[in-house]
Amino acid sequence: MIPAYLAPISHWKQIIKGKIIWDHHQNFNKQTLRNRTFIHSANGLLKLTIPIKHSEEKFILKEALIENDYKWQQNHWKSIESAYRSSPFFMYYEDSLKEIYNKEYEKLIDINIDLTKLVYEWLEIKANIFLTDEYRNTYVKEKDLRFMTESKTRENQNIKEYTQVFSNKNGFINNLSIIDLIFNEGPNSINLLK
Repeated sequence: MIPAYLAPISHWKQIIKGKIIWDHHQNFNKQTLRNRTFIHSANGLLKLTIPIKHSEEKFILKEALIENDYKWQQNHWKSIESAYRSSPFFMYYEDSLKEIYNKEYEKLIDINIDLTKLVYEWLEIKANIFLTDEYRNTYVKEKDLRFMTESKTRENQNIKEYTQVFSNKNGFINNLSIIDLIFNEGPNSINLLK
């Protein structure tokens, strides 16, 4: 699997099944879930994107640098806080998430891994993060889930419905960032992922 920015619920349904090898030697492709996530705001679906420094030459995810000239962390945090402040479990998780948004990151892989570790902690999953040593075109024994992060949008996977903060206004929005599930369902999130 390729580390995604606050990966969607469908990714976590796969992650909780067992040992994951995280490939950070894939080429960085624009407009993928490597640096974008989707949350449920008062106005419906909201896309959050981490700005990346682009160059003329291709580069791998491991080398993707964040464009920190913008106040993207502050904007993302305000959007998350606005969307989930009234959710049942936000207050239990906000301090640890805010800590990540207050830290400046140079590389995309570092924030993606820190957020993945945080979600492991929230879901009470004991797991080590195994990063690839090199690019491999195919995997023989392991299930290759890299395609999931290549998507430019949230893949249309049916996720069990749960109550979302703005579902009365916008209806249920399927397969959002894992934080949508956790802020709305708290400790029950792990059961909905199984």
